[in-house]
Amino acid sequence: MNNISKLIGAMFITMLLAFNLQADESKRLLISLSSGNFKASGSGVAIANAMQDAGVKTVVFINSNSVKYALKNGNQEKFGPTNTSIKDMLSSLVKKGGAVVVCGMNAKFQEVKAKDVVKGVKIIGGEQAYGALFAPNTQTLSF
Repeated sequence: MNNISKLIGAMFITMLLAFNLQADESKRLLISLSSGNFKASGSGVAIANAMQDAGVKTVVFINSNSVKYALKNGNQEKFGPTNTSIKDMLSSLVKKGGAVVVCGMNAKFQEVKAKDVVKGVKIIGGEQAYGALFAPNTQTLSF
């Protein structure tokens, strides 16, 4: 087992313990991606998928240097044990009922439009970001 697999496994177990092993719809997780670091962002999205699978309503908030991972065009390297690109993991999260949102201000700065992002990913403004960031019963992780 490689180090990335061990790290993801340990993070997943930690998250399950943090949620008292009782996943339900009243518990929410917001994962904030701002790093341009491929391994950090990939780990965050892998955890988002695992938690959504466990029944925790999960939102990935993408901003700053991570916006590039939400783009539907362009070549992305494959991530660790899943051997899947981050954009494909984001798409998978949306299909499972999770949400992926991109900070509208960062999208504007980087000239990213709604047509440029993976299907199901939304570019949001300040009011919508507030709702995602401060939803009741939400735990937050940042990568």
